[in-house]
Amino acid sequence: MNSNHRLNNHSDKGFVPTALLVIFLGTLGFHRFYVGKYITGILMLFTLGGFGIWQLIDYIIILTDGFSDSEGRPIRRADQIQSQSSKDFIPTFFLCSFLGIFGIHRFYTGNFLSAILMLLTLGGLGIWVLIDTLMILTGGYKDGEGLTV
Repeated sequence: MNSNHRLNNHSDKGFVPTALLVIFLGTLGFHRFYVGKYITGILMLFTLGGFGIWQLIDYIIILTDGFSDSEGRPIRRADQIQSQSSKDFIPTFFLCSFLGIFGIHRFYTGNFLSAILMLLTLGGLGIWVLIDTLMILTGGYKDGEGLTV
């Protein structure tokens, strides 16, 4: 274990892999195995993420920077991805997740032309929404002024 992680109390586990694992393999508890929480990972595996409820709770906790590794060190997006925009990550992500096919997150971040195109194409039939979700999670999504959200 790296002594720097103990001193600054940051986890050596990445936010992006943890978030992607909970989204795509959360019902199997893979995100918990990744951060070293093996017992709860096994419980999630056998209950299929508490029939999806546990996965949803972990999903929200991870995205709001409340999740920690097995040693109690927080896994935070802000520790690994520096936002430059005045638009916040959490509303952008949740708008994309729940209203993405209408381009609401793009209206929120000032990308008006592409928001209108998303609205007309229903988020590129969902493909554009998936791409935006991944871009937002990984720090590649830009607001209308070209700043990282």
